[in-house]
Amino acid sequence: MFRSCIMYFVITALVLGASKPARAGDEEKKHVMKNMKSANETTATLQAKMKQRKISSFMEKEVVSKADFFYMKPGKYVLDPSSNDENQYIINNNEIWIINHKNKSVTVTNEKELNFSQYIMGFGGSLDGLDNTFDIKVSAREIQKKFGSYRMQMTPLKNSKLYNKLEKIVIYVRDDLWLPYGAELYENDGDITIWEFTDLKVNGKIKDEVFKQEMPKGYQLKKYENK
Repeated sequence: MFRSCIMYFVITALVLGASKPARAGDEEKKHVMKNMKSANETTATLQAKMKQRKISSFMEKEVVSKADFFYMKPGKYVLDPSSNDENQYIINNNEIWIINHKNKSVTVTNEKELNFSQYIMGFGGSLDGLDNTFDIKVSAREIQKKFGSYRMQMTPLKNSKLYNKLEKIVIYVRDDLWLPYGAELYENDGDITIWEFTDLKVNGKIKDEVFKQEMPKGYQLKKYENK
């Protein structure tokens, strides 16, 4: 669950930070990247309902979790779960707090300690260099109930650090907001994590205390263990 959530934050940062235009000749990809870049420049805050589904050959049934997602530029993210059985995540730039309300514990770590680079090579806010790591394909526009949708598939290249870790990442982008409303992570061991985002609110008011990293009274500080 922890690595899946971290991957979600990295994918979201990647998409919200999209900045590199597509190569000449791929008009569909160029069109999508250009509009994503414009959306990123004007998106200061974002709120959404998030549903995560984890599918694994080691589990009898898929594991479903739900949370409220908050983003504020630059580099602030929160996942506030609907159940105390799930961890709360507060990321403020490079510092990451993992709050377990069930066990009353807080784990504090950082981007360097987590080594995001083993997943997305440390982009965390830009598509610069992405073409050197992934084969990126954007499918033709499809019509959903209320908006058009583009499917962006990123497959690790054979010479990349991700080739033996990930099969592919799929991101679904809606063309009314030019933001993701879904993402899928396919790992080489057969595990699949699917995220769905609904009730997106762009540039709404979010109180600063939502992102405040403060030790709750009676909670224990734990050291992060890289498993």
